[in-house]
Amino acid sequence: MATAVQAESTEQGRLRLGARVRWQGGTYRVLVLQGAEVQLGCLDEAGQDARAMVSAVVGASDFALLDEDLQELEQEQVADTSSLSLLSESELALVRDWERHLREVDDGVPPDAEEGAVPRPGYDPARFTVRQRLAAKAAEMKTLGFRHASVGTIERRRRAYQARGVFGLIREIMPGSPWGRTDERVVQLLLAEMRAGLGESDGDASRLYERLQAAVRREHEADYDDLMISRATFYRLLGRLGINVAFLHWPTDRRLDGANGAVPPYTPTFARRLGEQVQIDSTGLDIIAIGDDGRPVQVELTAAIDVASRTIIGAMIVPKVPGRGPRGRRLGGRATRSFDAVLMLAQALAPMPGRPGWSPRALAEHSEMPYADLVACDPRMAGAAARPVIRPRMVVVDHGKIFNSQHFDDVCRMLRIKVRPARERTATDKAIVESTFNAIKRRFSQYVAGYTGSDLKRRGKHVSEGPLWNLNELQDLLDEWIALDWQQKPHDGLRSPFLPGLTISPNRMYATLVAAEGHVPLVLTPHENRKLLPFDYLRVTDKGIRIGNRTYNSEELQEYKNRHSGIRGQGRRWQIRYSPYAPRFVWLWNHHEDDWAEAEFIHQRLIGDAWTQWTWEQATLNVLEDGGRKDDERRIAREVSALRERARRGPDPDVPRAVRLFTGPVLDLDVPVTDPYEGVPDPDPATVVRAPSLTTAAEHILQTARPAAPPQPDRPGTDTGPEPAYEPADDGHPEDAGGHPQAPARPNRTGVLSLRGGAAEVFAITRPPARRQAPSPGAGAPGDGEEDEGEP
Repeated sequence: MATAVQAESTEQGRLRLGARVRWQGGTYRVLVLQGAEVQLGCLDEAGQDARAMVSAVVGASDFALLDEDLQELEQEQVADTSSLSLLSESELALVRDWERHLREVDDGVPPDAEEGAVPRPGYDPARFTVRQRLAAKAAEMKTLGFRHASVGTIERRRRAYQARGVFGLIREIMPGSPWGRTDERVVQLLLAEMRAGLGESDGDASRLYERLQAAVRREHEADYDDLMISRATFYRLLGRLGINVAFLHWPTDRRLDGANGAVPPYTPTFARRLGEQVQIDSTGLDIIAIGDDGRPVQVELTAAIDVASRTIIGAMIVPKVPGRGPRGRRLGGRATRSFDAVLMLAQALAPMPGRPGWSPRALAEHSEMPYADLVACDPRMAGAAARPVIRPRMVVVDHGKIFNSQHFDDVCRMLRIKVRPARERTATDKAIVESTFNAIKRRFSQYVAGYTGSDLKRRGKHVSEGPLWNLNELQDLLDEWIALDWQQKPHDGLRSPFLPGLTISPNRMYATLVAAEGHVPLVLTPHENRKLLPFDYLRVTDKGIRIGNRTYNSEELQEYKNRHSGIRGQGRRWQIRYSPYAPRFVWLWNHHEDDWAEAEFIHQRLIGDAWTQWTWEQATLNVLEDGGRKDDERRIAREVSALRERARRGPDPDVPRAVRLFTGPVLDLDVPVTDPYEGVPDPDPATVVRAPSLTTAAEHILQTARPAAPPQPDRPGTDTGPEPAYEPADDGHPEDAGGHPQAPARPNRTGVLSLRGGAAEVFAITRPPARRQAPSPGAGAPGDGEEDEGEP
């Protein structure tokens, strides 16, 4: 037994005899150290002595060394001497010289002095203050040729040496050290400003420098002049920290993803059991397909992948179409919803049946799966595709609305599936499904007609004008590719436990794991499948129930009219389940008897075909834009039927498509013109005075003297008189065959157009027109027609 030694601890951070420690809420003194055991004497009045293992004492969460006043001491830090190996001989000699001089200032003698040496004049700590010793050392070092050896410089390096040893001295002396001469507090503030600006808009490094200035002034206002670095030093510091200036201009998502990336050492996500971890996410498939209305649409892919076997247990393609209308009341929009994720989970729990036209190699009986054993425990595997059925035990999802919905959470709880959300903007939590999406786009999407590339800059020309698959065909094509290619091709993340250098396929890994743990199928009946549908709490009336702007009714439903549901807070409202992909029927769930009451859409006979919620919303929009009402169910049902028929027919090839001209942005270019008759009242026909008739013919009023025609040579059979300027038509009217007046002035024989003369010549009138029949009574007032021409 070692003898207890009553000694004080003079070193920080070490457990030795006599040291005071805090352990398990009490205060003790170390009395005995023997091997791996320690005996502690309690210093508390009501405490008791203890004997324990050294590892248990030191490893306790509240362990700390205490000083004489029972205050916690700093833990001993091991000096960092790694930077010494990076210095050259001259640099190392300079650092050692400074260390020798600084030790002499503090201790009075240099570290290499002989035992018993006395301090030199001016360095005795008992006779001279620190300020006096610093002044003496500054004068000595200037004499020795040191360029930077002022009192302030020596004091700053002395504090650095006392705080961080040789490493702190290197940072003060050597400009080529990791941080240069920049104070560590400034470096920490710079890194903090970098982290704070990750989610902001991009900016130049000059903005970061100004924010660093503000942070230094805010946190260390008294030492601002000593701490703040110049702009040139700031840019050099960015280079030493490995911060690329171009990083500040990266897209915001890229900066956030880079900051939240995996931290080394990198460890892959792994699972030991089938379904132990299933990762689910959605992404654009980079393909254009034909939608239900016959128009090209973008599509999204929602997939679930089992981490243990890398099996794609579910994949669902959904069109992505923006809605129309005001915010909060938009109709016609289509994207991945919580019900789509639920359908994908239901798809993962059942075998995928093989379809006609598939390759025989895409069937389970021709794959590496234990087909005979699977059929024995689940007859549904007969004729199924080569895709395993794996029941998820836990799913990892992101923070999207489709996975945070109450419906998705309720279904997972009903199926006994745990939901674990990934950390925000941390792609490494779902790295498996993210890499799977990249592989699908590389190995599937780019070979499909309608491939658009990852963004608009990479999209080919006239992609939507080429041959496109419809949504059902594209889903069938993806299912066959998963069973034929993905599940049967060796995966780099799957290794044989016996031959680690051999990669195996997901189906081979599934066969290995299912042989170890077995397979118990979960068969969902139609009765249970209805519980996967979304629901609303509605009241049954004489007209049935109304979901959105559709009415459903049946005799079974009427049995629940005015009945109390027994659900707290719901009164007479019952749980109504419906499917957005088949809204023809809805089901009321009687939770008392676990029974269903079915009801059909009352205007289904007007549609007579399969339809979806999205088709109904499109028809509702068309009716509203045509001036109809949202509650006009008959008209909307007829529009649904018309949309389905139009989609079946496709565009009419005989009808030419008019090209709409590009007119640019709409500008208001019409200047308002003032109406000259504005404010003038309309005339009363009873007060209009008839215009007086002429007292003589117009040709006599407007006729004036005309110049004599030039003499013409005589021709046989012709009159030597002047030729009339116009030869009237056969009917005697000065009009052409089409009934239009002739030109007012015609060129004469000289070819010169003349406007001289009276109205008869100007208007080509040579003789009075023939008299017409008098107009019928009421056709015009006397004096208005040509019948009165020439009358007094």
